[in-house]
Amino acid sequence: MSDKALIHAVYLRDGVDTGRHAVVEEGRIDEPIWLHFNVSQPNARAELKKAAPYIDDAMVDALCAEDTRPRVEEFEKEYLVILRGINLNPEEDPEDMVSLRIWSDGSHVVSAQRRSVFAARKLAAKLQAADQPASSSEVIVGLTVNIIENMAVPISELMEEIDELELEMIDGGKPEHRTKLANLRHKVLLLRRYFNPLRAAVGLLKDLATTWLGEKYTRRLRNAHDDLTRHLEDLDAARDRLQFQQEELVTIMSDRLNRNMYTLSIVAAIFLPLGFITGLFGINVGGMPGVDDGTAFWVVTGGCGAIAVVLAFFFRRSGWF
Repeated sequence: MSDKALIHAVYLRDGVDTGRHAVVEEGRIDEPIWLHFNVSQPNARAELKKAAPYIDDAMVDALCAEDTRPRVEEFEKEYLVILRGINLNPEEDPEDMVSLRIWSDGSHVVSAQRRSVFAARKLAAKLQAADQPASSSEVIVGLTVNIIENMAVPISELMEEIDELELEMIDGGKPEHRTKLANLRHKVLLLRRYFNPLRAAVGLLKDLATTWLGEKYTRRLRNAHDDLTRHLEDLDAARDRLQFQQEELVTIMSDRLNRNMYTLSIVAAIFLPLGFITGLFGINVGGMPGVDDGTAFWVVTGGCGAIAVVLAFFFRRSGWF
């Protein structure tokens, strides 16, 4: 893995794409450009300041912060956009969200990540393959739209998992379903935790886009905001379905336990008089009838069996089972 903080440097409009891990030329820092950094590298701050000296220290701190929350801030002619997207990195959980930070003054765009963000890689590949350079508005909107588009597949897979669990529970809830329910609810709650502030941030970005990015990109953001709203509605529906399934599972397990206790109660009711009789004949006192009679054991055994049959018949006629 490279130890360079700069991942992509793409000149915009009349510039020339310099490719991955590009070295930004000192004489061209004023030209429109998109710089994308991995700020988890130890030299990231110094490299960012060198490549983009037009960014003040407060913005550098925001781009390099370890913990962020989705938001959009406007500082005169500068904008700070912080987004969170689903984690699409191999062997990582989708709900372990990744953060993308974007700064722009309308000409330059500087974005930063601490973990790999697929939305940035996708946009960089698209721009580098394009016939003509893009605008800063296209970079900002493209990053935002890509993050929201990348949510569709993981959420669809999550909904399929919920459907499968629901089908399994139709045939009767099992103890292992409680673990599946807990895991799915955990995923849904984590995603909803970040989707709400993300929707608010994209909504504010959409409102600012009319004067900042132009009508064309405002429409794209409006559509992306609608998609994000639908994703959030899907998560709300998933949360409600999982809550219902959990209540259904509790009811099924409770009914099963009640049936088992009911069966044990019937068995206990049948054997209670039998236990009394055998206990009575087991006392060690004189005068017990049948002590010297060889057939007394079979008489008592037959009597206990007859009592058990009579009690079972009585419970059956009474509708106990």
